[in-house]
Amino acid sequence: MARRDWLLGVGFAVVALLACRQVTLHGAYAPNSSYRAQVDALLDGQLALSAAPEALRHDLAWTPRGVQQVWGLGVPLWQLPFEALGRLVGYTPFPDRVALAAWLAVMLVAMLRGLRALAPPGARPRGWIEPAGALLVTALLPAFVTMLRCRIGVYEEAAIYAYGAALILLGGLLALQRAPTATRYVLLLAFAGATGLFRPTVWFYGLASAAIATVIFARAQRRAALAPIALGVALFVAGGGALFASNALRFGRGTEFGHRLNVHSLPGNIVATRFSYPFERVGLGVAAEELVGSLFDRPEQRSKRGFYQRALHRGQADAPRWREYYFTTFSWPYVPVIVAGLVLGALAWRRRGDPRARLLVAWAVLGGAPLAVFYLRSPSVSSRYQLDLAPAIAALLVITWRAVAARWPRGGFAVLAALWLAAVATSKISRPRGISDPLDRATAAALTDDISHAVAYDRALPGAYDLADPYLPSWTDVLEDFVRCTGADGAAIACDAPPLPGDRVVRGHRVGSRWQLTQAEVPDAARPEDDVCTAARGPADDVCPAAPSVQSAAAVTRRAATAPLLYLNAVGWDLTTGAVPPATMFYVDDPADVVLDLLGPRDTDWAHAARVMIDLDLLRLVAIAETADGAQLRFAGRPHPGLQVAFVAFGPDTALDQPLAAVRLRAIRWRP
Repeated sequence: MARRDWLLGVGFAVVALLACRQVTLHGAYAPNSSYRAQVDALLDGQLALSAAPEALRHDLAWTPRGVQQVWGLGVPLWQLPFEALGRLVGYTPFPDRVALAAWLAVMLVAMLRGLRALAPPGARPRGWIEPAGALLVTALLPAFVTMLRCRIGVYEEAAIYAYGAALILLGGLLALQRAPTATRYVLLLAFAGATGLFRPTVWFYGLASAAIATVIFARAQRRAALAPIALGVALFVAGGGALFASNALRFGRGTEFGHRLNVHSLPGNIVATRFSYPFERVGLGVAAEELVGSLFDRPEQRSKRGFYQRALHRGQADAPRWREYYFTTFSWPYVPVIVAGLVLGALAWRRRGDPRARLLVAWAVLGGAPLAVFYLRSPSVSSRYQLDLAPAIAALLVITWRAVAARWPRGGFAVLAALWLAAVATSKISRPRGISDPLDRATAAALTDDISHAVAYDRALPGAYDLADPYLPSWTDVLEDFVRCTGADGAAIACDAPPLPGDRVVRGHRVGSRWQLTQAEVPDAARPEDDVCTAARGPADDVCPAAPSVQSAAAVTRRAATAPLLYLNAVGWDLTTGAVPPATMFYVDDPADVVLDLLGPRDTDWAHAARVMIDLDLLRLVAIAETADGAQLRFAGRPHPGLQVAFVAFGPDTALDQPLAAVRLRAIRWRP
């Protein structure tokens, strides 16, 4: 029996990844290299992917402890022995899709063994129909199959592992109920405690599994259960402790998972995750209506115009919220089946009936309800986030299916199979070219090496990012080319102005991640009044040459190349007008005080015009000095030694979905 289960599990995993084109002849490596870089770091005895800010990529976090990924340590810990084996035989990096296939195989085996316990004690087995149907709505839940067919970046990979972890818990719990041995109990609680390492939301299913398993085991073993329970609870707590400790070591706080520190170019998300967001203040009824509508009204069919699109689904709130619906999870036909599962489970508890139904509904409610409460007012929502509720929904679907199979086994299975096929066939998926297909080994190795072996460069920041600084663009990750001209007194001038001695031109051109800079200066001999031809004739005369300008008259005095630019530094800031998005980020060194020089109308509420956060610390606004065209805001906090990221939000959070803030930024300065 065990051998057959493993053959089925491995076969399912291989067929699923091949059919969904997650493993191809071209390669078997994930397009995102963050997990592979974490495996490299763990094998080197470190938690940080790199100590160099040059390793930063989209959604990685820069902390005083180095570059960190924010998707948990569970997946890299699972991949680690595969990579270690690959290095032993000289094949590195090891294909991470193989590790994913192994995880899917474990998930299916756990469910196969757990589903055998569904038949009531003493009842005649119903053959393959009942477990096969239960398998369709759990391990092969249409929403999960759709995700496998979709693009699988690191975000989706985390969700896939999380769903698998929840089903392993459910399968283990059902198997424990059938045969409550000490070994099964201890292993289940140890795994339950560690599930938060895969994704923090899975921990609630782990907590539900631990609580239910303890009750089952205590009732079955009575006094003999004391020692195993003590060990199991200790292991469960140790798993949660490992999550807390690793968060503290990686992000500076045990309850921080890195999502307030990761760097990206989504200003609305920076406002919502670092400071505040309007959806956290909506009424309970409005939030519940949005949650239900987003789950079942198929908003992915209307999602075409960015993350803040309106009218995506029934019940959508007016408050701006980051919403990303890009593949199908559930639809309205699920609702009566879910409700039926809840009712049947409640009746089983009331009548002290079927213990399997009681277990399933208890697990679904205890594990899923806290997540439903969290997503009622979470700062963002996405199709992949809805998969966090899928294990609870799948458990309720099993309850309803068992009731149907008890009366109409063959007919019920035929209907279930038809509905399953229809759900999979009509699902919308998103699989953009270039970021969805698996990579070959050479490309995967190069992308991983760029992070885990990034070279750190010495650099000295300017002390301020100021629109008046001709070199400002070279400090930012905003432009590809620039030309800036200044007079002898350092004031900005037009580059096509008549040249005067001492005028300077600074040119910059991006080559990869570096700036190539050229400085030129107008020599003493260049004077516009010496151009007799220009003075005597008009500019339309084609006999005279074009009038000289600062840019054409300046002679090169210096060439230089900068260190690699700091990723997304000042992203979104218009270096000509000072316009800024609702939030952006700046790299600063040794900051304690930060001063923002803002431009805006006189009636601006300067006390609420901006907010600053550095390394999880929200700085206090301690002084406001109004100027002729704006105000200078000084924020103070504790010292933050070394290179830091200052996240800055502008204006009220109700405008986080707008392209530009109402105020403009002239300069940002900092001091120790």
